[in-house]
Amino acid sequence: MNHLSPVGRRLAVAAAVALAVTAGGLVSPTLAADSAVTASAPSQQQAISAPPGTVALSGGPTGFLSRHKQGEADVYTWTRYDGTRTTLPGGPYGADPGTDTVVRIDGTTHTFLDMATGKELVSYDIGEPYKVIGYQGTTLIVSQRVENRREPHLFDKDDQGRLVDRTVAGLPEGMTWLAATDTDPDALLLHGFKHTDGVWEQRLAVVDLASASVTATYDVLNNENVVSPVGGSTSRVVWQERDAEGHAVLAAARRGSPEITRSAWVERANHTTLTFGLAGDWALYSDPYAFTYTEPVELPGLTARSLATGETVQLLAHATSLVPTSDGGLIATGGTIEHGEGLYRITPGPNGGRPTVAVLATTGESTALAPLSEPVAPHGVIDLGQVDGKVPASWTLSRPNANVRLKLVHTATGASDTVTAWGAKSGTNEYRVDWNGLLDKFPAYRGAYTWTMTAEPRNGIGPALERSGSFTVTRAPRAHDFDDNGSPDIFSRSTTGVLSLYDVGQLRHLTNQDTPRRTRIGGGWNTYDKIIPAATGLVARDRDGVLWSYEGKGDGTLTARKRVGGGWNIYDKLTSGSDLTGDGRNDLLATDKAGVLWLYPGKNDGTFAARKRVGGGWGVYNQLTAVGNLAGAPAGDLLARDRSGVLWLYLGKGDGTFAPRSRISSGWSPYQVIGPGDIDGDGWSDVVTVPAGDVSRTHMRFYYGTGQWRTPFPATEPPYADVEGMDPLL
Repeated sequence: MNHLSPVGRRLAVAAAVALAVTAGGLVSPTLAADSAVTASAPSQQQAISAPPGTVALSGGPTGFLSRHKQGEADVYTWTRYDGTRTTLPGGPYGADPGTDTVVRIDGTTHTFLDMATGKELVSYDIGEPYKVIGYQGTTLIVSQRVENRREPHLFDKDDQGRLVDRTVAGLPEGMTWLAATDTDPDALLLHGFKHTDGVWEQRLAVVDLASASVTATYDVLNNENVVSPVGGSTSRVVWQERDAEGHAVLAAARRGSPEITRSAWVERANHTTLTFGLAGDWALYSDPYAFTYTEPVELPGLTARSLATGETVQLLAHATSLVPTSDGGLIATGGTIEHGEGLYRITPGPNGGRPTVAVLATTGESTALAPLSEPVAPHGVIDLGQVDGKVPASWTLSRPNANVRLKLVHTATGASDTVTAWGAKSGTNEYRVDWNGLLDKFPAYRGAYTWTMTAEPRNGIGPALERSGSFTVTRAPRAHDFDDNGSPDIFSRSTTGVLSLYDVGQLRHLTNQDTPRRTRIGGGWNTYDKIIPAATGLVARDRDGVLWSYEGKGDGTLTARKRVGGGWNIYDKLTSGSDLTGDGRNDLLATDKAGVLWLYPGKNDGTFAARKRVGGGWGVYNQLTAVGNLAGAPAGDLLARDRSGVLWLYLGKGDGTFAPRSRISSGWSPYQVIGPGDIDGDGWSDVVTVPAGDVSRTHMRFYYGTGQWRTPFPATEPPYADVEGMDPLL
């Protein structure tokens, strides 16, 4: 950050570093010198330092009043333009705009202090029923409730220290009056309003302090409430109002003249309470809450608008408050992208030209979104099987209203996923963007990845931040995973004979707005009358009764087929998909047309050993599904559905035989039962169902194995996903 030297006011500072406002905004600093000097200026290489969160409350000839938080307490400080800072005792404090006078408030006592000399000027103990609405010179401006309104009074002290109470003559009747910020030492600007039968009426009144009488009034048109901003100087009065159509209008009048000029104003200010002020012939305005917004700012920056030409120019990235100074300028609490947060001096340009901007004090805080740490992001080798589905990622930034996005890209395939944090954790500036190991709801592949973390200010103030890196994903191989992403897959075949994979890990995360992702293997699979998925591939029987074996290659494709043997058309049901004999190899079960169940133990080459008879009577079932270890037995289990729709569980003994059946439940006739292995990663095999014979396959249900043979599935309603449009599953 380049630091600009702090700038005093005219007749107070010898030199300042100014930022000239040009058509393009702020440009390089140029040296400006004052012809008269009453206080020494600080070094041009060092800005006045102010505590974080400092807000300017006034700007006088020798210094400025400010407030900041220390814990829960408000701390008030008077800072001279030479950088000398004095913490004021007690508080709170008010100020007479554009002077060195501050007012200490102690209950109902208001004490005026001259900070240039350190002397006490006057003190008032007003008591009830008065409410203080402003300070000017040594005059205390109060209001008193009269019926349903408040009328203003001017309090002074005579030579004997006695209170002099003056009412203001010539005010329009029936209104409540508030003091409006002004820098004319001889006049007071009052803002009056009343609300009758749903109609707002507002007026401005210029009051001569010496006579306590109104010298001019101005009507404020078509206002719906009392929040429209008002500003004044020694030469002008300006305010916001609305035209007959409700559009925002800037109204301005010169002191001493009843003529009001009105011009189109900023449409985006229609529903915003603005920070508002005058610098010479320029009206300045901003949205005071812009810096904390969690959406793009409609009224960006602190903008100056010429009352003569309508030209506008942005002075600061944002401003939360403006206080006038006696030379017709302002002190803005705000920030710029280049110089950060602090107080900025706005000085009227010569001959009505553009105002200039200079750094008065800096809090050391960044206006632009800034990193307070480097991102915590995926790095090295990450075993997704060991992180419980969450890869930690976070970034601590300078403010809580940002969006942080983590994009991860699989190098080999280009598959990607983006995780977004829409705000910081409550009470912190830490943004959590933990990755759940999915690529657009699809379980992530093994291999090399790159990541990019981007932080964007939600209010649009300042540029985005970006960091990047790389990492590698690994995980142990899993049964039924054919595309190397650690998640089981299900085979499908279209009506035209195209074989594909659907990832169950994706299917269980889908909503009805999502489309299932299909990995196409290839066409020509209509030559087979049966295709039986296995744990590491599949077997397929052609129409001549020859059985063929395919092994998965781990990249979503299959090896060339291997002939197992002929004569397989004697079987009406075939199922595979798990180890039934405890040797770690995939086995095959088949029932012949006489209802005898046969076991074909798997061999390492994808073929099978000679068959073994399991038993007869299996013709009562119309579907068999080898599901793996579902219910806690030594080896793979078998689900069998009878012709009345009852589903039965056969626990595998680990030697290719089964324990006596146990009834699960009835009502399974409408469903095709599929055993894809372990979906949720808890070590027990799971089951999915889809409507039998329905090509649309809506409402896939997920039955997660419990490892308990008495209750192999949870008693609760199974979760489901809408998977309309899938090809028929195998």
